[in-house]
Amino acid sequence: WLDTDDANLLKYAVAAIRQLAPENGTNLHKALRVARRLNPAPDNIVLLTDGLPTQGVRATSANSITAEDRLKLFEAAIARLPARIPINTLLFPIEGDPTAAEAFWRLAIATDGSFITPSRDWP
Repeated sequence: WLDTDDANLLKYAVAAIRQLAPENGTNLHKALRVARRLNPAPDNIVLLTDGLPTQGVRATSANSITAEDRLKLFEAAIARLPARIPINTLLFPIEGDPTAAEAFWRLAIATDGSFITPSRDWP
């Protein structure tokens, strides 16, 4: 956790995040593992994603993954959700991931979270 009263620390954190670039797939297991370890526990989680995960507990170097396998990775990851924490998802849709919206929508309902996705013509 970061102290929101420390402006310099927040500027440093934002600058560090801007240096990151997505690579090697999406791993929901890792994100939820971090959430489970936070102390104190988060009172909600905001998840920004472009679709279902492509990596599981163990990373793979495969160049492709089926929609069915992505859904299985998602289900395995959410099976280990921290207890009683709403998951709020902002899904940036990509072509070729037709089950993502329903999966994240169901996650929002199950956790008392929310689900938002921009229209197809978003920038």
